[in-house]
Amino acid sequence: MLRRLLSSITACLALAAAPAASAAERIVLRFGEVSRTVSVPSLVTFTETGRIEPDLEGYLRLLKPADRHALRTVLNQSVPVDAVMASNFLDTAIGESSLQQLVKVIDQPADVARQALASALILGSAREGALRLIDVLQAYPTATLPVNATAVLSLMRSLSQQFNLQNRLFAQIASINGPPAEGPDLIALASSGRVAYSESAFSFTGREGTTITALAYLPESATAAKPAPLVVIAPGLNTDMNALLYVGRDLASHGYAVAALNFPFTSANAISAAIQGTGAIPPPNAWYSQPLSVSDLIDQMHDRWGSRVNTKEVGVLGQSLGGYTATALAGAELDWEHLVKGCAAMNNPNIVVLNPAVVWQCDAPAQVVKRRSFRDPRVKAAVAVNPVTNPIFSPSSLQAIAAPVLVVSGTDDVFAPPVSQQLIPFTSITYPGSLLALQHNGTHLSFLNGKTKLPAFVLGPDRALARQELQGMALRFFNRHVRIDQAVAPLAAPVDASGVLTGRTPLRLLITPRFSREELNQVDPGLRQFP
Repeated sequence: MLRRLLSSITACLALAAAPAASAAERIVLRFGEVSRTVSVPSLVTFTETGRIEPDLEGYLRLLKPADRHALRTVLNQSVPVDAVMASNFLDTAIGESSLQQLVKVIDQPADVARQALASALILGSAREGALRLIDVLQAYPTATLPVNATAVLSLMRSLSQQFNLQNRLFAQIASINGPPAEGPDLIALASSGRVAYSESAFSFTGREGTTITALAYLPESATAAKPAPLVVIAPGLNTDMNALLYVGRDLASHGYAVAALNFPFTSANAISAAIQGTGAIPPPNAWYSQPLSVSDLIDQMHDRWGSRVNTKEVGVLGQSLGGYTATALAGAELDWEHLVKGCAAMNNPNIVVLNPAVVWQCDAPAQVVKRRSFRDPRVKAAVAVNPVTNPIFSPSSLQAIAAPVLVVSGTDDVFAPPVSQQLIPFTSITYPGSLLALQHNGTHLSFLNGKTKLPAFVLGPDRALARQELQGMALRFFNRHVRIDQAVAPLAAPVDASGVLTGRTPLRLLITPRFSREELNQVDPGLRQFP
């Protein structure tokens, strides 16, 4: 997990600066008005051997043993870095914001530190074809590297907690209320149905005046006498509908009508066009209105195929930003005051915020809109996969959810980290039938279909298995809450206080109907500090 966390940091930085004329020899650590100087070679010795030189001893004495161990681990961890991928990422608003956060550890003017840090990253990764933070320190292009020690400790403790938490998250949550029972066979549930269906591509004009591309699957079993229930698929940031259409095809083979769309401001095509200068840069907080696009799509399905499609009984499945969209459609209200408060740390010079989901949500948080509720009463159930939910939703606004929600989370998700974005938010969801599914070893990309050049540790293991698991969960959840088939057993019943285990190794799933903040604090008391 630490390697994945570090990779997410380095992937947020530009690797496009001029070569350094010199390299750092000394690090000046500043604690407020007090400073202490250590040599870079001493830090290298500590990193690689654990031996503490005299000039480093006074500094390390300020740290607890656990923090000293965490510091050495963070400095020494090797991360494979693709320079092209990283520099492309920096062209996005998230990349720029993430770089601004990491620059807080350098006690120099931000404009100077940003270019110098980029240079150090390119030189550090070039040495061994991989990147360690100690290599970055050695490659920093000034003889003296002034460091904000308080910001470094903030970063180090955050990474250390995430590393330790990931190692025990799944096992400890699974054992809180005793051994969980064995759940349904998701792979068997993922078997294709026997219903034939047709495919129709279309487009329509959204409320912002933009053209929205969409696709529908219509089962041949759907008639005016027996209209098909509808499921809408909402893709995530910088992806398109194709990444999740495999779920749609499976549902259509079981008699569901399915509609999918590409969001006008956050799809892969829209973001690529904005980066290349061939498309408009979306306005701040343009993402907030995505639920309206889904509601418009439901209207389109009614206008085009209303005699064969039941648009009064709708399920929504969304991933990442689409997971936010599904949660909002189920009734969670946007809490703009909570967002602004949650983004305050972004401007604190001593706190490094490298949670990509928070960095993304905090782009222009003060430029808010009046609207809070995007609840669509036609939505009877929502599956939110790796959703981005915090701080745009608050504990009180999540209690407004008015339909059962299946929240799917991955222990190894570095883009929408499970604790802040799914586990803590789920503790506030009280609507009956709602479930949390925690996937062991799951990443933010586990459930997405399609080829990619991203490294294996970002993608996660056995994505084909993950897709089968999502197909099984979605079919069972929608059968129960959209089709309202009472003969269908829930993925985990309310009586299953300890939840159920299902799925297959290496992607076992814990599905639980109840999960409290007190239980989460048992996993790590330090989580009490999270809002």
